[in-house]
Amino acid sequence: MKTMIYMLGTGAAVPSKNRGLPSIALRYLSDILLFDVGEGAQYKLIEMGLSPVKIRAVFITHLHGDHLFGLPGLIQTMAMYNRSESLIIYGPKGVEDYVNSAIEATRHRPKFNIIVREEDELYDGGKYIVKRFPVDHDMPSYGYVFEEKKRLILDTRRLENEGIPRRLWSLIKSGKDLVWNKRLIRSSDYVVEVSGYKIVYTGDTRPTFSVVENSLNADVLIHDSTFDDSYSTEAHNEGHSTAGDAGRIARSANAKMLVLTHISARYSDDARILVDDARKYHSNVVLAEDYMIIPL
Repeated sequence: MKTMIYMLGTGAAVPSKNRGLPSIALRYLSDILLFDVGEGAQYKLIEMGLSPVKIRAVFITHLHGDHLFGLPGLIQTMAMYNRSESLIIYGPKGVEDYVNSAIEATRHRPKFNIIVREEDELYDGGKYIVKRFPVDHDMPSYGYVFEEKKRLILDTRRLENEGIPRRLWSLIKSGKDLVWNKRLIRSSDYVVEVSGYKIVYTGDTRPTFSVVENSLNADVLIHDSTFDDSYSTEAHNEGHSTAGDAGRIARSANAKMLVLTHISARYSDDARILVDDARKYHSNVVLAEDYMIIPL
């Protein structure tokens, strides 16, 4: 599988016996992207077989402690592993001050460069992009969209149906027009553009149209689902969503899969009510658990 989602921490605010603090790793080919870094994220990475050295970029949704208190420890671990490649960190204004303060306080300055992007809205990883969008929380906060760039593939079924020999396929894919069996074969007729995977992570947010807008036709929507629907007033007052909110947004966005995360510690023994609430609106619902891997 070239794309895998690793749920490192799926809890909210405080860790519970079953859930750590928010952090998600996305592996695309050999790249690892990290979204939020709750305490203990570096341990979870290592335990799940992911090297901190291979993290290309970190994306922080907002500056509440449960989403970034693990960042200084992660940076120190990278330094102890003799990382040499620059680390790029995206996040709202204040992330750079936080990172610099932690480095100064601990007097442990890594030998690799740390590049903080507080204003940039787009990270280009070559074959994919990550872009941010505003969400509705109690402080400046962002969600992130991972999107594999469109790619060209051969329409092999059509080639087979028309009896065009396989020895010619590589030439056609390379863009060459050719004559076969007294017939002109145009490359453009057999090479089609297809969209790649789209994965959206909201971070903490009230239900908001910006999530719908940025999650249209997503393969996976990972949505704040802190409470069940009976606590909707409390959830919205605290800048969060219920599982039912997440289900309605996933349905409106036509997302293929909805993953519920940022689960309150009050559901430490049984969180099935969250799935029940979300499934009233969307059929393909997954309740995130720590150490869960979602392959695409």
